Amino acid sequence: MASQVSPGVVIKERDLSNAVVTGALAVRAGFASTFRTGPVGKIVNVNSERELIDTFGTPAEANASDWLVAAEFLRYGGQLSVLRATTGVTNATKSGTGVLVADKESFEAGVTTERFVARYAGTEGNYYRVVIVDRGADFKVTKTAHGLTVGGTYTAGNASTHEVYKVLNANSFLIVKGSGTPTAGAGETVTAYTNSDWNAEAIGSTGLTFKAIGPRPGTSPWAAERNLSLDEVHVAVIDERDNTIVERFAYLSKVSDAKSPEGNSTYWKDALNEFSEYVYAGNELATSGASTDITAQGEDPGSAASAYGATAASPKELARILHSAGGTLSGGVDDYAYTSGEIGAGYDEFLDTEATSIDFVLMGGSMSNETDTLAKAQSVAAVANSRKDCIAFLSPYVGNQVATAGGVAISSATQLANTVAFFGGVASSSYVVLDSGIKYSYDRFNDKYRYIGCNGDVAGLCVSTSAILDDWYSPAGLNRGGVQNVVKLAFNPNKAQRDDLYSNRINPIVSLPGSGPVLFGDKTALASPSAFDRINVRRLFLNVEKRARALAEGVLFEQNDSTTRSNFSASISSYLSEVQARRGVTDFLVVCDESNNPPEVIDRNEFVAELYLKPTRSINYVTVTVTATRTGVSFAEVVGR
Repeated sequence: MASQVSPGVVIKERDLSNAVVTGALAVRAGFASTFRTGPVGKIVNVNSERELIDTFGTPAEANASDWLVAAEFLRYGGQLSVLRATTGVTNATKSGTGVLVADKESFEAGVTTERFVARYAGTEGNYYRVVIVDRGADFKVTKTAHGLTVGGTYTAGNASTHEVYKVLNANSFLIVKGSGTPTAGAGETVTAYTNSDWNAEAIGSTGLTFKAIGPRPGTSPWAAERNLSLDEVHVAVIDERDNTIVERFAYLSKVSDAKSPEGNSTYWKDALNEFSEYVYAGNELATSGASTDITAQGEDPGSAASAYGATAASPKELARILHSAGGTLSGGVDDYAYTSGEIGAGYDEFLDTEATSIDFVLMGGSMSNETDTLAKAQSVAAVANSRKDCIAFLSPYVGNQVATAGGVAISSATQLANTVAFFGGVASSSYVVLDSGIKYSYDRFNDKYRYIGCNGDVAGLCVSTSAILDDWYSPAGLNRGGVQNVVKLAFNPNKAQRDDLYSNRINPIVSLPGSGPVLFGDKTALASPSAFDRINVRRLFLNVEKRARALAEGVLFEQNDSTTRSNFSASISSYLSEVQARRGVTDFLVVCDESNNPPEVIDRNEFVAELYLKPTRSINYVTVTVTATRTGVSFAEVVGR
């Protein structure tokens, strides 16, 4: 403190800017399941239900119990790291041979030689039609019983040869201009193939024509500068369920090194693989054989401009891409019925603390039987127990509380016994939270009501608690524990049943008169009495440990001296002071000095800091005594104080 001889005022500054407490926006949960679409085996971050739908599709009947748990968590304001588990799914392809292309990296690594493949695995890709719209033919020829096929040679009356582009019927066909303008022979008519003819070209049986995709392609400025012509092409993807164009890329080029004025690639395959949300373009187009995709006229599309050898004296006209180059994809397969091994392997992707940052892990819905559901719950718990920087949220097997279709209703006593027995298979851990809730909720995507686990809701309550207050407040009770989107609970435990659940580490979810469904417990799955057997304390320590880790990473490779130790101690102390001011701890102590960093520790290139915290406890048990006294009695005499 500055010394003052006479009265005065001293202004001091204190820097607490590094004491920003982690808020709800940072709360992210890991979640694995099967989906309608999306990359397979790759963790994708989503921040809203809209993003979940855009990336992984709406829920199907087979995965709705999982999908809705994730959506419920997002309802409370959390974020998700989602992984689509690897099952028996395949991507639709042009050839109809299904193949698994897990993600873009897998495609670029060359896992398939298909010409076109749906970007994501599943039956969704079976509805896509790829359309490559080239300039088309130059002339239409009428010739009785011509007997020609696509790729065949038609010789005009002036002996010029032309390639057959498309056979319309036995009496007419389209050609690409060869060495000269065709002259009609005896019994023939030759007319120009006009822009109107091109506009009217039908796209399969979709009811759409070329004009729905764009104007007739021509020559790009880039190609013209290199003495090439007719390089432009449009590419579109049509959803044949309603015959709508879901994606179009206009005025691309058939030349592999074509560029826009800004220097970006305009090669049609590059554009499709970089920007399409529906398909990849794989192998080059075929130039011969039964699956010919381009005409032999001119130069083959796909080569670099330097390969054509075009000059002003010898310009080159590029070959045309035929209708057959595109087409409907097929062979995509769904597989929602994951095994316990497959979903366990999916959750294993979250084990690496450096590869992914999560605060929670959600169990999702139940599997087809109790044994597999327990194995799934154990896999989810194993992630949290291994990482030790997050919390796993588990719900009971739905069949423990809800009778199957046509079955006899399960009594509340049996529901209690089943739920307790199920969670008996989950090991003691302060990194796991168990709940009793199976809620009846409306699935607006499939227009039906269904029972789903409440683990997404319990984790969501932790998110909303962090948003309203802080991580170290209990998410339970009437003030913060209201469960959303509940028609009814499958099991609504009474007081005696809640006692049994709580003594078995299970947090009851109960519908109280006048309050609606509420999380009525804040225990972790730790069996032995400890400060860490409460959710708020476990989350407090995870919060502080995350901040301490970030500060400790900044210390790595610095000088191990009093200055570094003092800076670290000041930084973590300022953070803990903020936590204390916000009622997270009642007191704390930071030790990071010569006492725990003696010369022998320093010589081992080690740095030691110790934090001692007195966590604030939540109230679980309330006793209120109401005493009646005689009118003339002094309260001091009764209370004895």
